Amino acid sequence: MSDRERRTATPERPHPTEVFRYLQRRDWELWSIALLLLTIFAASLLAFFYYGASQQAVAVPGAARYIWAALFGLVTLVVLVNLYLIEKKRELASLWRRLLLQQEESEQERERRMLDPLTQVYSRRFFEEFIAKEVRRCDRTGRPLSFLLVDIDGFRQINEQGGHFVGDEVLRVLAEVMQDVLRASDYTFRYGGDEFLAALPDTPAEGAVRAGQRLRVRLAGRKELPGLIGRPLTVSIGHAQYSRGQDLEMVLEEAERAAAQKGATVQPDAPRKG
Repeated sequence: MSDRERRTATPERPHPTEVFRYLQRRDWELWSIALLLLTIFAASLLAFFYYGASQQAVAVPGAARYIWAALFGLVTLVVLVNLYLIEKKRELASLWRRLLLQQEESEQERERRMLDPLTQVYSRRFFEEFIAKEVRRCDRTGRPLSFLLVDIDGFRQINEQGGHFVGDEVLRVLAEVMQDVLRASDYTFRYGGDEFLAALPDTPAEGAVRAGQRLRVRLAGRKELPGLIGRPLTVSIGHAQYSRGQDLEMVLEEAERAAAQKGATVQPDAPRKG
């Protein structure tokens, strides 16, 4: 059986919100129908009683007592129905609150999966979800999609000489700078240990190059970095553009090769010894 046939054969479970709304609508419909029927029944009894009294058709003198007893029973039934529906409404309200809490927890969990806990940019896991939809959109519209692969030069030496606390701070600063430099419509991912990948929708290769230049200028302006690591922070940036029908893995490998070639030509100054 194909995937399409399995999806057709297996009905999707309704969303809890839809179930709640169905139950709420059903209770209101039951209440409305019960009230309408009881009103019609009570009106019929009253009409019969007054019509019989006016025509002197009430043969049994105690019949009026039975009619009033029936009316009292109807009123009691209406009250019981209302109490039942009020209790059901409370249960539905409690169910609704639980659903909202579950939905909030689900959204928080998804957000935790989406974000890298250290740098607060998108995670590699979310990149796998995002890129499939973005590639389909690019194939459908023909719009360009560019990538920036940013690799910190000499990051191993930064960790060895300054410790992981310094290395973590460098990663946070770089992530912050990338988010400041890129547009709101761009996406920044922590792609590896010291690698960041930026996806730039609707951006040709020339736009990606300009974004990389802005990133270098902004990093050079962060005065705390030389004091933190003992030298200016430099990065290697690789650019690549995805176009309709291309192999995405090859495009990303092109960006990695470009960053690696530039990183090989960068020789960071050794930290000064006091």
